[in-house]
Parts: sequence; C-alpha cells; structure tokens
Amino acid sequence: MKAFEALAEAITSISEDKKLWRYPVAASGIAGALLAISGLDTDMKPVAYNPNFSIGIAVLLALIALFIKLTVLYYPTRAFYHHKKGIPFEEPALIKESVTGGIMALLVGIVYGIVILIVGGLMLFPAILAYYALSGTTKYVIAGLLGLPPAIFLMGIITMMLPAYIWTKDFGEGLGIIGTALDNAREVFVFGALMGAVIVGIGAAAGGLVFMTSLVAKGFTGALVAGLLDGLITGLASVLSAIAGAAMYRALRAWREKRVNINPDWLASL
Repeated sequence: MKAFEALAEAITSISEDKKLWRYPVAASGIAGALLAISGLDTDMKPVAYNPNFSIGIAVLLALIALFIKLTVLYYPTRAFYHHKKGIPFEEPALIKESVTGGIMALLVGIVYGIVILIVGGLMLFPAILAYYALSGTTKYVIAGLLGLPPAIFLMGIITMMLPAYIWTKDFGEGLGIIGTALDNAREVFVFGALMGAVIVGIGAAAGGLVFMTSLVAKGFTGALVAGLLDGLITGLASVLSAIAGAAMYRALRAWREKRVNINPDWLASL
C-alpha cells in the first residue's frame, strides 16, 4: 500500500542522507532546551524548575525557540525535495531559506488549519451530535465509534498538506490534497493511522525521557537536559512526519496525474 511505502521511503531517505535530519533534530533540541529554561514549557513540570529571571527574558527565550522551530517546519520537506530530485544542497543555504520559508509555511498552515476545521467539523458532525444527543456511557462509545475513523482520515490529510505546499511552493496543492484524499480514502486512512501511531509513540517516548530526567536532576539542570532530550525526540518526529507526508503526497500526485493522462482512445475501447 502507498501508506506503508511512503513511511518506508521516509525512513530509507533519512538513513541515506544525514543532511535531511541533522539540522532539524539539532535545532529542535536547542529550541526545546531554550523553551524549558524559559519556564514557559508546561511539559517540564516534573523537573520542578522555576526560572529566577524576569518574565521579559523568559518570553525572549521562548520567542527564539519558536523562531528556530519555524525553520524546522520548512527544512525537512525541502531537504527531501533536493534529495529526491538529486539536487546538491548545502545545509547553511537551506537553513537561511528556511527562515522565510518557515514564516510562509506558518501563514499557509494557519489558512489550511481553518479549512481543516471546517472540513473536520462536517466529518465529525455525527460524532458531535451523538455526544450531545445521547447520555451516560453510551454517548462516549457511539461518539468514539463515529468520530475515530474520520479523525484518523483527517490525520492523514493534515500530515500531507503542508509538505505538499513546501514541495511545490503552490498554495493550491495543499488544498488539493483534500480532494485527492477523498479519492484514495483507504490509503489516506491507513496513512493517518500509521502517522498517528508514530507521533503518539514518539511523544510518549519524549514524555518518558522528561520523567526519567526528573528522577535524576531537578531545577535548571533538569529542565535543560529534559528540554534538550524532549526537543531532540520531537524534532525527529517532525522530520519523519514531514518527509513521510511529502512521500505520500508524491505517491498520490503520481496516481492523480496518471488518471488525468489516461489515453482517451483506450477509454473509448472499454
């Protein structure tokens, strides 16, 4: 299936080319450490850390961390683009491109998010209706049964939308994923389930590392180490998600183009 092939392609590409993950994982680690020592990262509560500097410094550290994360939003997909096209690239140049690229990706992502809220609201409406119409334990069971499949399907769409935009630098390509996904619902559902499992698994691993760190170190040191480890793990998840999303988008686009370019004489002979 395309979903498994996309995830396998992402893992293979990451293992083949260190330039796909070296910067974003390191940058995520740094961003995670900065966010942790700012005291504004609620995930750092187990290390019992309270910064002793002003709120202004804390906000500045958090803003720097978020700025770094913006470049991580853009870099993996674009690096994967160069990797698959066989185009040589230097990491410093792509990092520089990722500054403006990340800002644009954020703005585009906000618009995509609004669209997904509308589409997701329509898909999840039966589950929402069941939750409010029923009572007792039944409402949770029925709402879960009705809501989980579309939620998994939406996860597949969301994972592909931003990579589609970054790959093509075409706003419409990300939106077009919705229609293509509806034509390949089973593939996208499986892809959403795979990516959901990967993200939840890596998130649980990151949370476990923070907890384990809190057993060894507290305060500033604990926050610094826990934030760094958390950032490294979530950075790897971001790279894998972005590249897998781009790989799945490429597979679906190839299917779409093949369907559009079917020989009309062959069609007439059916």
